[in-house]
Amino acid sequence: MICKELNTTYETKAELFKALKDNAPDIISLKRSTIQKSFEKGLGVNAKSIDVTKLGTTTKGILTDSNYYYIAVNTTKILDSHSDLHVDGIWNKTVNEQQGKNYLVTDHKMELANVVAKKENIEMLLAEIPFSSIGKDYAGNTQALIYKVAKDDIINPLAKEWLESGSDIEASVRMQYVNIKLALNSDSKEDATEKTNFDNHINTIANKADFEELDYFWIVSEAKNIGESSLVLRGSNGATGLLDNKNIEPSPADTHKLEPSDKDTQTDTEGTKSKGHKLNKFI
Repeated sequence: MICKELNTTYETKAELFKALKDNAPDIISLKRSTIQKSFEKGLGVNAKSIDVTKLGTTTKGILTDSNYYYIAVNTTKILDSHSDLHVDGIWNKTVNEQQGKNYLVTDHKMELANVVAKKENIEMLLAEIPFSSIGKDYAGNTQALIYKVAKDDIINPLAKEWLESGSDIEASVRMQYVNIKLALNSDSKEDATEKTNFDNHINTIANKADFEELDYFWIVSEAKNIGESSLVLRGSNGATGLLDNKNIEPSPADTHKLEPSDKDTQTDTEGTKSKGHKLNKFI
């Protein structure tokens, strides 16, 4: 059994789980210290695929002003290529603390020529939307971190052309993890906490069917959006992009809710002391 994090092969799951738990502090420290770009984590989405007609009543009222672009830069409940699972609430704190501080740029380049929208013209918000509205064949809803930008405030001519034309374009968030905990599908009494983490979240993973077997993953319950999010040609976690904000009449039957941005986030539970296994580079 190959462990990507430790760049090591193990004969049994018990050996794998022990190595992960022993090295969890080092793995978590590396994940937390690295500034990551979500599009580099293995999944993408067509920005044109988001279907506003499938949004709930409250969300429609927030996201359908035709004078604005609504760009989903990250979503939850998808397990990425680094075995990281973003859970609902991950962006609650950053929406409060980074409001008006982040730019929208192209290709994660913090340069004048790459600025799409100035930070003072961006409103960050959270919305619960169905996966079907972003063209994903997953059941249930996801919580999206969204940049709301007035169309007149798009200052990059090329980005403006792409957004107006509806051409394929995707989004990626520059982020730093804050709270992470290990989830193990272990029957060992010593791994009871990690097993509880696993059981509490395994059935929330929207793309679980994409994996032959899931024995462990890392639950990310809080992250910071650092400085910017980007428009890119290759997308992020499989569920991001431009919301098609046509004026749609809300349906009384819709019940999807806008997520509050001040919800408390979870605290992290880290493992025990490292035993010195070699750690892989994450990005």
